Amino acid sequence: MLTNLKEGDHQAFTDAYDRWKQKVYHYCLKRTQDPEAAKDLTQQSFIKLWRYRRQLDEAISFERQLFQKVRQVYLDWLKKEAQYRKHFSTTQEANDQSGIYQMNPELRSSLSAALNQLPEKRKKIFELKHIHGYSYKEIADALGISIKTVDNQLLKAVSDLRKSLSSSQFVLFYILFFFE
Repeated sequence: MLTNLKEGDHQAFTDAYDRWKQKVYHYCLKRTQDPEAAKDLTQQSFIKLWRYRRQLDEAISFERQLFQKVRQVYLDWLKKEAQYRKHFSTTQEANDQSGIYQMNPELRSSLSAALNQLPEKRKKIFELKHIHGYSYKEIADALGISIKTVDNQLLKAVSDLRKSLSSSQFVLFYILFFFE
């Protein structure tokens, strides 16, 4: 399976996902104590596995390599959570029922302007993921698109935002939303 996965065999990836997704999910759930975060981290772990499949080492067990990626994704999530706590106030906006915290006003204004320049569908996907906290699967289901389309649109949104924001604003934005 490892050789086939390394060569980009989709069936090998599907088999690996089916076999290991529950174990990865429970690992993430145990650490985050949040089912939605655990689902998202599970998805991110397998996305990372696929992206870096060519670097898999056939001399090392698949499970060990997979859980190295899972631990990496989890540690990145912890760093991102720390950045959220550092840069967001704990006061909820009065009319906001979704739990979005107030952001630095200058960054919020710049980000809002940059987001308004995105194509409508891309903007909606970005907001669902990074403002409302939906998982890739939830977004895909809600919009009737594939998880891969969600991933592609989020990557394009980051590229578009990089062009729209100043260097320092983009660095702060990246740390807050994409520190992975």
